[in-house]
Parts: sequence; structure tokens; C-alpha cells
Amino acid sequence: MDSGMTIALLGGGTGAGATTALVALATRAHAAHRRVVVVDADACGGGIDVAFGIETVPGVRWEDLLGSDGPLDGERLLERLPSRDDGPQVLSFGRQWCELPAGLLDRAVTAVRPVCDLVLVDLGRAAAAMRTERYDHVLLVARGTPSGLAAAGATVQRLGARPMLVVRGLREAPALDVAGALRLDLAGCLPDDRHLAVDLERGVPAGSRARSAYAGACDRLLRDLVVAAEAAA
Repeated sequence: MDSGMTIALLGGGTGAGATTALVALATRAHAAHRRVVVVDADACGGGIDVAFGIETVPGVRWEDLLGSDGPLDGERLLERLPSRDDGPQVLSFGRQWCELPAGLLDRAVTAVRPVCDLVLVDLGRAAAAMRTERYDHVLLVARGTPSGLAAAGATVQRLGARPMLVVRGLREAPALDVAGALRLDLAGCLPDDRHLAVDLERGVPAGSRARSAYAGACDRLLRDLVVAAEAAA
């Protein structure tokens, strides 16, 4: 994996599963011995640290960086971010809402990119207001239902860049048809997994079940993105 690859994810409508997919991708990349940083840009998401089961782990969160100016020290920031013993570093919101200045997000991603293999950014609900062209890949996660795909189509119209589509709950052939209708490239398909909700309640990150079909699909998605980046280099 090329050093400093940045991948941003957003959901096509409520309940698309973008955050779950991001957590699983981060977990799988970390399991492959990559240095991974997760950046939570969704101020209304409740904190992605919860999805990793580290909401009580001490460490720097966005509110600790408010008011800072100038470049951030990426290596020092990574050392101060919370993480599981077997998981990536996470820059998240705490339990109290705070507004994330766009400039601070830029500086954080710029700081950590040179000192890690992969930066995964959860764009969340504010994606339309963000400069998505700054990332190597932007993935739009959509449910493979009529309402989910309609929401994905509406989301595409709000973005300044064309994301790649990730469809949850469809096989590749119909997912390719959907991507073609939306005029998007298909990045991959994710199966539905009934264990994900139970694992979240237990503080087990998505992607931790290495032999599950969901984890396998995330492994393939990561591999394809890396191959595409190497081919473009």
C-alpha cells in the first residue's frame, strides 16, 4: 500500500452503513500490518470511537485541538490518539458536540498522511460542504434497495466530485447495473451481516471476524483500491 493513501467514505442516505464499512476497512488494513489512522469528520455522528469500543480510552479528540493554529506534528499526534491494542489510531469527537473547522480537518489529514499507510475519513452528513477532491478515493456507500439507491443518486448530485460506489446487499451484476445508471464506477459490494449490530453493542469493531464474508469483501475492496492507485502511479 502506498504511503499516505487517503480514502473518504460517506453514506447515500440514512442507514447506508458507511461508518460500519469504514471501521471494517480500518480493522482489516490494521490486521494486514498497515499503519492506519481513522479521522472522524462527522460532528453529528456521536463519535466514531464508539464503533471501535474505545470511547472511554484516554487520548486526544477534536475538542483538544480546537484553537490550535499552524501545522500539526503528525507523529506526535498519532502517539496521543486513542486506540485498541489491536486497532488503528482514531481521531474522533468526544461526547459533547463541537463544530469542526474545515481548516483543522485539513491540517490534521495533512499532518498524519506522511507518517502512516492509510488515512480513512468518515465524511458523514457534512460531506457536501467538504472538498472531496483532496482525497485519493471517495467511496459512496449505498444500500441495495430502491430507497437506498435513490438516496445515493441524490447524494451524488450534492457532491463536487464523482465518488466510487460501494453497494451493500447486492451481488456484483446488479450492482454494476446500478453504478452504470448513476454514472459511477463500482468499487465493490458488501454483504449484509447480522453479526455487525451485535458486535457493535459489545464493543467489537466491524471487520474483526476475519473469516466472515463481510471482512473478506473489505479485504478485496482494499486490495482493488491499492492496485488501482499503483496502476495510476
